[in-house]
Order: sequence, then C-alpha cells, then structure tokens
Amino acid sequence: MATPVVRRKSPSRQSSVGKTKPAEKSGSYSIKEAVRFFTSDSSNRKVRGNPALTLAIQEVEVTAKREGLSQKVIGQLVDVAASAKFPDSISSRLIKSLLPSDKIPQDAIVKAISWMCTNNPSNEIQSLLVRWVILTYDLLDDLDDLHALYGVLFHFIENDALCPHVCHLLYLLTRKEDVLAFRVQRLLSLQKRVGVQPYIIGLLSVYKMYRPHLVSLVTPPTQRVFFRQTDRLWSAEVHKAKERIQRRLDGPDSAMERLQSSVTDGRSRAKKKKLDVIPTVSTSLLSLDGSGDAGYQLTGAHHGRVPVQHIKSFDDLLKNMDRLELPSQIAAVLDSPYLQHALCCHTEQHVVQRLSFWLYQVLHQELLDYSSEGPNCRAEWLLQMLINFTDFLHEDVPVCENFLVKYLHTWNGSDYRPYILRLITRFRIYPFQKLNDLLLEPLRSLFFCSSVFFKCQVIYTLTELLRNYVSIELPRHADMVCFQAVKEASAIQAGDTVLPQNQLSVFDVHVDNFQALHTIQELTEYVDRISTLALLIEKDHVLLMHYVLEFFELVSCLHLRYGVPFVYVPSSGSFYRALFSSNAMVCSRLCKIICNYKDEFQALKKMVSIEDSDSLFTSNMRDGIQLLNQYILDLSNALWRNKAFLSGNKTKVFDIPVTALQTTGVKHINEAFSIHLHMAMLPFANSFLEQTQPEGKKVHPSLIRSSERDAYLEFLKRERLDGVVAFINTFIKRNQTTPHKSQAAS
Repeated sequence: MATPVVRRKSPSRQSSVGKTKPAEKSGSYSIKEAVRFFTSDSSNRKVRGNPALTLAIQEVEVTAKREGLSQKVIGQLVDVAASAKFPDSISSRLIKSLLPSDKIPQDAIVKAISWMCTNNPSNEIQSLLVRWVILTYDLLDDLDDLHALYGVLFHFIENDALCPHVCHLLYLLTRKEDVLAFRVQRLLSLQKRVGVQPYIIGLLSVYKMYRPHLVSLVTPPTQRVFFRQTDRLWSAEVHKAKERIQRRLDGPDSAMERLQSSVTDGRSRAKKKKLDVIPTVSTSLLSLDGSGDAGYQLTGAHHGRVPVQHIKSFDDLLKNMDRLELPSQIAAVLDSPYLQHALCCHTEQHVVQRLSFWLYQVLHQELLDYSSEGPNCRAEWLLQMLINFTDFLHEDVPVCENFLVKYLHTWNGSDYRPYILRLITRFRIYPFQKLNDLLLEPLRSLFFCSSVFFKCQVIYTLTELLRNYVSIELPRHADMVCFQAVKEASAIQAGDTVLPQNQLSVFDVHVDNFQALHTIQELTEYVDRISTLALLIEKDHVLLMHYVLEFFELVSCLHLRYGVPFVYVPSSGSFYRALFSSNAMVCSRLCKIICNYKDEFQALKKMVSIEDSDSLFTSNMRDGIQLLNQYILDLSNALWRNKAFLSGNKTKVFDIPVTALQTTGVKHINEAFSIHLHMAMLPFANSFLEQTQPEGKKVHPSLIRSSERDAYLEFLKRERLDGVVAFINTFIKRNQTTPHKSQAAS
C-alpha cells in the first residue's frame, strides 16, 4: 500500500495565517477583534470574497442588537464609517449598528459632523449619519456641543439630499437665540427654489414661534407631519436599545432611578418595566457617580437656567419657575408633574409645538402603524399618560384630537377601548355638524352593531363629554371668542407691538365663533335618540337603562349646577320605557329626574325677560313645560291617583280604547301602575305588609290604602327609593278630605 504524501506548510506561511485570520479558525470574531479589524490600516477592504470582513460586520451588528456598544466603540466606528475607508454598503451597516449600551457620547456626534464637513463620506453616508443623530437624540449624554454646531449644520440645508434630515435635526435643536433674520431668509430662498416642502415649513414654524416678526409666512397647524419616518426597522432597533437601557436603569441601585423619583410622579416599578415609550430626562450636570449633585446648588444658581432635574420639591419649582429650563426630551412632560406645571406657567408655543410633533409621530407609530399581533403595552401606557395629562390641563391636546378623528374611522371598537373612550370625553366643542362628522358618526356605526356593554360605555362617554362641555368648554369658548376679538383689535391698533397673551389655553388654537349652546342642544337630542333606539334593541336592559338615566340626571340640572341657560326634556320613548320598567330603582330615578326638571324650569323662568324672548332656551321652554306637565300628570295618575286609564285624564300613552282594556281581563286596571301594584313595586309592597300586618294574615297590595300610604312612603324611603317619595311630596297635594291633585310645573 502506498504511503500518502503529506505536504507541510512553511513556518512563515503558518505564522502569517495565524496572525491575520484568527477568527477564520474559530468561525467568529469577538467585538474587540471586529473593531480592531475595522480600525486597522492593513485590513482587507474588499467586500466580495472577504470572510474576515463578513465576520467582523456580523459581530458588530449582533453585539449592537444584543447588548449595545460602548461609548469608546461607538466613537471608533463613527470614524470608520464616516472616513470612507470601506465601501458605502459596509459603512451604512456600521452606522445602523451604532446602538449604545448606555449613552451616546457627544464626542461621537461631533466627529460625525466633522467628517461631513470634509466631504469624504458620500451623500448617502452623510444622510445616514444625520438620521442616526435624530433617531438616537434622546440617548445623547449632552447637547451643548451639538448645539454649538448649529451654524455648521444649517450650512447643509443647501444639499438637497441632506436638507430634509438636517431640517429635522435643527427643528429639535432650535433655541430662541438661533433664530436669526439671515437664516429665515435662507430658508425662504430655499423654499422658492425647491417649492413648498413640509420639512422647510416645519423649521420655519419653530422660527415663527420664537420670533413671529421675522417669519411672515402662514404656517399650517402644528398637527401636520413635517418629518416622515422612512426606516421603521432601524427605528425599531433604536427603540429596543432605549428599552434595554431603561430596564437596566430600573435596577435597585440605579442612580438614575433616584433622579427619576424626583421628576416623575412616583409610578410603580412594575409599570416602569412596561417598555416605557416616554423618554427619560437627562442632564449634563450629573456628578461622576450619577447622583445629580455635581456641586450644583439651587439657592446659589443666580446665573443661567435651572434644569428640571434639580427640582426636588414643589417649593423649588415655585422659587425657580422663571429660570426653569425645560429638557430637550420634552415628551417627558407627560410623566412629570413638575414639567406639567412649568408648561402651564410658561406656554411657549415652540415647546408646545415640539410636544405636539412628538405625540403625533408616536401615536401613529404605536397605534396606526403597529402591525404585531396582540396588545401593545407601550401604546396603553402612552394613552394612559395622555389621559392623565389632559385631566391635568382640563383640555384636550389638539394633536390628539386629530389622531382620534383618523383612528376612529379604522377602529374596531375593541382595541384600547377604555383609553379611546376616555380621550373622547375631552374633545373640544365644535358646531354640531362638524362634531357629528368627526366623532359621533364613527361611534354611531359601532354603537348599533355592538353588545349592550359597548352601548353602555358609549352612552357614559357621551355623558362625560356633555359634562366637559357645560363645565369647561362652554365658558372657555366664550372667553376665547372674546380674547380673539381683543387680540385682532389690538393687532390693528398696535401693529407689531406685543399682543395680549392667551391665558385660557396651553395650545394656540383658533376658535370659530358659533353658537356653542346649539351644540349642547343638538348633542342632547342626539343622545336621546340613540338611547331610545338602544333600549328598543336591547329590550330595556337594566344596565343600559342605568346609563341613560345617568345622562338625563345630568341634563336635568344643567342650569342650576353649571349655569347653562338650557333645558331639554327627554322624549316620550325614553320616559315611558323607564316608567314601565320592572326595576324599582329605574322608576325612583325617573321620579327624581322629573323633580329636577321642575326646579330647572322654575329657575329659568325667573331669568327670562322680554329681551330674552328670542333666546334658545326661551324658545324651547314652552314646549318643554307642556311635555313636562304631561309627564307629571301621567306619573301622578299612575302612581298615586289610580286614574291612569280614565277617559278624562287620557294622554297619548294611556289613550287606549275601553274595548281593548276589557280584553286584557285585568281587574282594577287603573291601579295597575300604582305605588303598591306596579310590577317594580310589588316586592316592596309585600315586604311592607309582612312587617306591618299581624303574623299569619294573608296580605295583598290592595291592603295599602290611604291610611297606610304615609307609612308605606316612609318604608320606601328607608329602602332608598327616595325619588318616588320626592315626586309624591313635590307634585301631590295630600289631605284627608279632598282628592289628590297634581301640581304641574307651569
């Protein structure tokens, strides 16, 4: 058998392979070896047929996604990607892998912009660098050095490929001192050359907020999307990096947690771990151990601004309100009571506009553009924070309204239902036709094809919406209309001088001059109509009846409780369904509502004068009183007087031919709906008789005669049926010698 020949490699060749390609033997690189490969001048830079390059770039990508890169590595890779050492395909992958394990050093940002000034990187790489800064903006350890390069960045707006992204970055960085006349002129000239572009309008809108006298251009509302997100996968990876950093900071020994405890509202750690969508507040004034002191004393800080991170109590907030510096992560206002107070006291529109832009982008990303199956905890957390924010402000966020209008047309009625319905209750007041198109019609289409429980939630939502209108929006609308008239008059007289400031709303919104009371009236009629239909569909479901009565309990006291010169009596469909209900609490609440209406009409009649004869509430009062008197008469005849079907007292609901009544075979049919024979009151009548009659005696509700009625009413009061007792005491004149008479509200 022949002996195989073994060829030996020369020692020099073995040494060379061992030194230059250690990873090829093991099949992988460590992150240190990968960085060493990219920073080495002797590395092979060819893309094809270069396994070392493939292994190195894969190691960087995997490590960045798994645990993030250190600050030192990020700085080194920025130099590699921006220096054009490798082809653009490799450089672009490196830039998208610059995900931090902690914070991104501002030195790396300065390096990136410095390389852009050399024109070594291509337009594509420069664009990626700017987009990387935008995506990781909330992860920068400081912004001072980046802001110092504002003028350098502004120079890049002349580059058509970079202009959209540079405008976005400048939008985030802009401060009042950055808004100069020559920059406004440059932007206007650029717009004349390339046409009206949303990113130019976005930057001009910020400039106009700071110095309105420099920008005469009419900018669109703040809700418009100025800067569109183009790479969702990259954004998702940055998002995961933020979540990873937040989870690590949520450890028990985290210094940042101590910092957050003084800024946020003390939310529980369990909620913090729900992949927080709201950025945390960072500062460059932290000490080396992260404690946040850094020798900074609030009492001694007489110069400059006070970062919100150093506000430890409400007293600190009050003492430093005029010098408080809002953070660059303005979205943190949703999670910080200190920032919310500061925003209300300093309603600088550029801050509000930045918050609106962030909200619009995140709401679309987390709800409209969310494609994964299952609940989105981040979206739920964001919506809850938004609800808390609107409750604090007592007004809706305009950008949230715009989002809701768009979302309701695609909503299935199930996703995020408690949050969506709660946000609807803060909707601003509009002319009813507009309100119907924006809000009510999408709800109506879901209302009639959903379960009774969804119907109950919608009725409750509209009840709270009406409560918000009469208590907050109606007075605010009247004040805003007056304010706008004064502002327009001041603008005509004063020219470019300082105009009166809006103290009625945090947001700079224009209010149309319309009859807001008409909206209240038509909204009430609308809810009455859908409630009647819903009760018919659901066969007078007791839970639905509860929410319908709750709505009319509010409507029945609008004038006495909220000072609204308006009253609306429910339609007969809702009233008589409640009257004939088999639930005693429904009958009791109906009686109480009628008592409330009597007080409302009496209070309204006192304020009516000849001059007010054409007003809205006066024109409807006569019809309302007539309908209310009919209800009072029917209730009195049915519950107390035992004359429901007598020919002399007929109304449309009891106007039944005698022949039809005889076919029922019911004896004493006029007493069928009395307080002792009404099907809802029978259990109480039986319980009363068992307590008052001798033991062993057969009891029947007919035993409750005139002499027993007072004791029976006291029994009903003890059983919490106060409404029935209040109605009898209010409208029935009781004595022993004369028949009981009804006292109509008129």
